[in-house]
Amino acid sequence: MDDVPNGLTDEEILKRAEEIKKAEELKKAEELKRAEEIRLAEEAKKAEELRKAEELKKAEELKKAEALVKEDHARKAAAEEAARKAAEKDAKPKKSHKGLKIFGIILLLIIIFAGFVLISADVTITAGTDKTYGYDTTYNVWIPLDKELNIGGYKVIALSPSSGGSMMISLGGVTYPLSVNSVTNVPDQVGTLTIFWGKVTVMKVQYEVALTYLGNTNNNEAAFKMLISSDRQLPEFPISLFLSSSGVKVQSV
Repeated sequence: MDDVPNGLTDEEILKRAEEIKKAEELKKAEELKRAEEIRLAEEAKKAEELRKAEELKKAEELKKAEALVKEDHARKAAAEEAARKAAEKDAKPKKSHKGLKIFGIILLLIIIFAGFVLISADVTITAGTDKTYGYDTTYNVWIPLDKELNIGGYKVIALSPSSGGSMMISLGGVTYPLSVNSVTNVPDQVGTLTIFWGKVTVMKVQYEVALTYLGNTNNNEAAFKMLISSDRQLPEFPISLFLSSSGVKVQSV
């Protein structure tokens, strides 16, 4: 071939074109390799996420099973204790004594008075201010789904998932999304316990609540761990009585 003046020969042009073609093919091969590496990394990430989700699910199922076994043992122990006390009571000889009659009358009066106190007891909840708390109390609670509860004037609704939706809870008119082990905080509040239909104030306490969602039960309930942080020590009995009377199942931890 003849040389082209001030240019490349045909042979050099063909050689240059071949080099450009090979460079482009190499670039495409590298891009395909990089895309494959990215795809494999994404698949590995998804597999790891699925594995962790499965482990979490198994841990939650194990925890629930252990809780059921614990409750069953407690029930059996309570039944055995009740049977033992009944047997001891039947084995004791009956005595007739005037002092026992007087004691029975006094006890009856105390029970009647306590009944009036319990019937007339009420708790009202109002907003509180930011405060540092020194006492923590933990309970397990079960809230019925799709039912509005009035807890001392504070509205609570656990909303079951609609089609394609997620679990939610409405606290005092504010709705929060829920996922297992997520924590929902109820801001500072003041609870006032009164008896005799609001005539006598027994206790006033400021507190805040952290609710950890544990999942739903087969009884159409939402299960939570409830941490109450308060400015004074809270007795267990009135808390359990108050929550139970509001429609919430409660168990101290």
